[in-house]
Amino acid sequence: MNGGMRWLTGMLAGLGMHPALAELTWGGGEFLVTAGGAPAAAGPTVAIHREASGTTITFMGLLQAGISAAGPWADVVGADTPFLETSDAPQRFYRSRDMGGVFEEEGVVRLVLQGPLQRHFELAFAGLPDGIFPPVREKPWFPGSVRVAGEEIRATLRVRGNSSLQECPFPKLKFKVAREDREGTPFAGAREVKVGSHCAEGGRGSIGRLREEAAVYREAMAYEVMHLLGFLSPRVERARVTYRDTSPPREGSETGWTLTRNAMLLDDAEVVAERLGGRALDDDEITALTDADFDAQTITDLRCFHVLLGNWDFALSVDGRNLWNTEVIERADGRLIPVAGDFDLASWVTEEVQDTVPHDYLPELPLLDRRARYELEVLGKSVTPAQFAAAKERFASKRSELESLVQGALVDEVGRTNALRHLTVFQNALAATQR
Repeated sequence: MNGGMRWLTGMLAGLGMHPALAELTWGGGEFLVTAGGAPAAAGPTVAIHREASGTTITFMGLLQAGISAAGPWADVVGADTPFLETSDAPQRFYRSRDMGGVFEEEGVVRLVLQGPLQRHFELAFAGLPDGIFPPVREKPWFPGSVRVAGEEIRATLRVRGNSSLQECPFPKLKFKVAREDREGTPFAGAREVKVGSHCAEGGRGSIGRLREEAAVYREAMAYEVMHLLGFLSPRVERARVTYRDTSPPREGSETGWTLTRNAMLLDDAEVVAERLGGRALDDDEITALTDADFDAQTITDLRCFHVLLGNWDFALSVDGRNLWNTEVIERADGRLIPVAGDFDLASWVTEEVQDTVPHDYLPELPLLDRRARYELEVLGKSVTPAQFAAAKERFASKRSELESLVQGALVDEVGRTNALRHLTVFQNALAATQR
């Protein structure tokens, strides 16, 4: 019994990092600790059953062990529940901790996505240009799984994308995990996740995408910039994804492949909306908008943000008409909020600047500088002086933080240099634009 109490002390000390413990039960040689008096499924739990042959530890979350009740603690690598500790093993203290959300990880999340991917890439005609007679691109949900931290979780997946499907034989994806399958997993607070893929194995698409895995971390950095500037934005996480195709063999189609590439994970708009107690408008609702009455300052600031990124693949308006690459969140009070997204065609990512500036506009400057100056000048003439001044302040006040973010970001060095160049050009153009 004394030995059992020493094990229990370790559990109690470890679980002190979670909400207050409310219940301890003992019976038949077993301790069970739950967090907050809630049922076991509500949070990390540890149950220890001691017998002559050893100790059986059942747990939820991640199992950790330490040499004392105060730690230090380390994950028990490869531990599945129930975990057996033999009687001759050194005595250790145990605790369990939350697995942590997939968007709360430091560094790169490693996932395995599995399902009939090739079959659905073909249904979406991924990588095939529209041509004179555009193909009917089918993007249904299909069953699969996602594996993370050694745990395989049922999921449903689908291909996503619009113009990117014309350039990307490996398209963007989305997956969702049902409530009963995600409890106690890294997807507990991320039921629907977008996957930004590497698109292809090199080169540039006909529309302008950089078709290689370096692009996804550059785009992830754009979302981090958006968050730092205080815009409503999805959470973003860099990932290293192994894709496993389970499509049945089919004549003329290569199936059964496995591929590992860099990727980007994003919250779906519905998850962003739920954090605000609201909902995301669907595509049909967005298309039907005629009087969104978006906050004019927000629209002004977002247009500046697109200039910063060198992004041309979007459309914004205060009334919500003809939006493109812009999600819309409806708050509980009915107010609508635009959310920018899809920056894979921005020169921040591609390094390619679209030459749409009048040829006689500041011809002595490099194209990126000319474009930023021109677009900010056009914007300044379309809004009030107060709105433009407020936008300038929003970006100018974050200059050093933005530069630090890019300097420390996990991104290729060419991409980092390109992003820093965009920051400098934008801030200089902002300072030079009078309104």
